[in-house]
Amino acid sequence: MASIRPSTNADLRQLALTGWRAFADDPVVRWFFPDDDDYHAVGQEMFGWVLRRGHALSTLWCTDDGVAFARWTPPGRPEADPDAIGPEDDRPDPGWRTQRYLAYGQSSEANTPPEPHWYLNMLATHPDWQRRGFGAALMGTVFALADDEGVGCYLETETEENVAYYRRHGFEVRTEWDLRTDNDVDRSHGPHQWGMWRAPR
Repeated sequence: MASIRPSTNADLRQLALTGWRAFADDPVVRWFFPDDDDYHAVGQEMFGWVLRRGHALSTLWCTDDGVAFARWTPPGRPEADPDAIGPEDDRPDPGWRTQRYLAYGQSSEANTPPEPHWYLNMLATHPDWQRRGFGAALMGTVFALADDEGVGCYLETETEENVAYYRRHGFEVRTEWDLRTDNDVDRSHGPHQWGMWRAPR
């Protein structure tokens, strides 16, 4: 198996491709990008921006070959330096997508555990390299840190298959909710979500 290490600037392009491929059918990502052409046009740029935030916090781990990564946020959920992230995509965004981003953020904040924790924002393996243990190895790197610190780990997921996967790695469901918007710009019932907690060992 490839070794696990912190990301470098040189990794980010490959990791964005990995995320784009890994999340092509993810219910939440496709709630934001339901049109295939739209996803294929801007998806890699979106993942690049998300990953630069983790890299700026030094909490993005990956395999040497970039086929898998885990983007974590440390306890307290600090924000990355905007100068280190770089500019967001400045292309016009349809109002409905902005409303969905806002709904996602509000739901996530409402279900965030009050205890100090490491937040697993994104775990991805390129489809051609899945089921080889990369996800477990990437999570294990931060599990060790969290256990040494005596803090938990938390994540949100949106499929029953993922719930079962994370349970095998010590997470248990703490909360559930549905993503939705209901305003004049966008009325949409999004995917169901599970908030999952791993207690320190």
